[in-house]
Amino acid sequence: MDGSFPQSMLKSELLNRLAINLDTAEEFGPIAEIWVNGRTHQVKGIGCSAGGLLNRQSRRFLWSQIGSVGRDGVVVKAGARIEAIDEHLQDCLPLEEIELWSDHGDRIGQLTDYRFDPATGNILQYLFVPAETSPLPAGLYALAPVAVISTGRRRMMAEDTALSAPDLVQAGVQPPRQPASTAQSPFNRIPLDKMPDPRRSWDAAVKGTQTMRDQVNEQFQEGRHKLGAEAQDRRQKLQAEAQDKLGGLLGSVKKRTRGLRNQLREAVTDVTAGLPSGPNLRDDKVPTIDVDAMELWPEDDLPPEHPTYRSDRR
Repeated sequence: MDGSFPQSMLKSELLNRLAINLDTAEEFGPIAEIWVNGRTHQVKGIGCSAGGLLNRQSRRFLWSQIGSVGRDGVVVKAGARIEAIDEHLQDCLPLEEIELWSDHGDRIGQLTDYRFDPATGNILQYLFVPAETSPLPAGLYALAPVAVISTGRRRMMAEDTALSAPDLVQAGVQPPRQPASTAQSPFNRIPLDKMPDPRRSWDAAVKGTQTMRDQVNEQFQEGRHKLGAEAQDRRQKLQAEAQDKLGGLLGSVKKRTRGLRNQLREAVTDVTAGLPSGPNLRDDKVPTIDVDAMELWPEDDLPPEHPTYRSDRR
């Protein structure tokens, strides 16, 4: 690395610092994890939290991608493939809550921090606090990496000779307390033989779902029948109203027609009242037209499809 790095720093000092992209000056998020190879005792990578935003994803970077470490953040040279990063970090651990045990089977304390060289990533010393049952007085102690035998996800095993007289870094430091949520969790007090059977829970859930489905179907059918009955009643009501209105309209038409017929009859009677009738027709001086009995008007007597008939006058 050719960047600027302090001579040494603690893991706790690196956490929560902002990781910045060297190429774009965009932030990847605060550092939430530091990945360590337990065999070589080297810091191999970091993990950045996206802060819970939906449009961003958490990222991991190799320690070789760290360009520099400043007071407020670290500069990251992005560009490495995700597959290559995962391959290099597959044997690494975050070393968050690690118990410290001796190879004699004694629980000595808890690992709380470690100091490392940012330029190389090499861990210089592990820091731990003794447990309440440990013969060591309260304080912060240092353990050299060469005394570590093995490291797992929850425990670190070290030589008993190195843990019997470790170097005191700070006196009076108490071991971290267990979180109240974990200590008071009701699940910690449930025996394994009293845990519910997940298969029975699944069967109960399926049965409950079927029952709910049947209830919904019954309510749907009942609602449909109710709507059908209401629609039938409304249709019959509309038909009755239409018949009543039609009957009233026909009655009104009949009344008006009867009145018109009476008026027409009266008018015809008045017009024909002064005309001659019966024997008076012969005394009338109105000229008459003599018509030959054989003369016909084809327009009145013959249908249109027959040829016109003409009588020969002699």
